[in-house]
Amino acid sequence: MSRQKAERRGRTAEWAAMALLMCKGYRILGHRLRTPYGEVDVAAWKDGVLVIVEVKARSTYDAGAYAVTATAQQRIARAAQTLAGRWRLTSAPIRFDLVVVGSSLLPRHERGAWFDERSRS
Repeated sequence: MSRQKAERRGRTAEWAAMALLMCKGYRILGHRLRTPYGEVDVAAWKDGVLVIVEVKARSTYDAGAYAVTATAQQRIARAAQTLAGRWRLTSAPIRFDLVVVGSSLLPRHERGAWFDERSRS
């Protein structure tokens, strides 16, 4: 797959994920958020929790889940802490979710897909 096509597929997956999350009552705080530690695909807010969402466009859910390596999880957790500080939400709990787009008719949303000790309250 060409780089351009992969980029377009990723953007489409992020928009599908945000639409799903909004339908579930999440308030989208931002997407493609840059930090010194890397980019956060989607940040949302629901029920007093800062939800950091990694979005993967994959043919199966497992392929999407396995694509979020331990190294990626640590990078995303550091980026989440940066965003929480930027938005003055350091006292809010942070949850890490995964949305896999393309593995079925609807995107699959996995709440609490992984945990980071620094982000627990």
